[in-house]
Amino acid sequence: MILVSEVCLGICAWHSPRFLRRIAAHLLTRADVMDICRQENERRMKAWLSEFGLDSGPSDAKQPAALSRFSRDEVKVS
Repeated sequence: MILVSEVCLGICAWHSPRFLRRIAAHLLTRADVMDICRQENERRMKAWLSEFGLDSGPSDAKQPAALSRFSRDEVKVS
């Protein structure tokens, strides 16, 4: 399967160099978008952990509260 796809891409690139540039631009753009999404998810996670006070290390005197989940929408701090 991989060999067939490589042959097809090779034929298309040989026939039209513009096709190869367009495919390369598409793949690079997709990789950049995925990196940006990953960084944004990490930033959001840090913000929420900070909001709930769960980002403190073990050396900190403040202990985070334990959360108990009763249902999908109800959370109780214990």
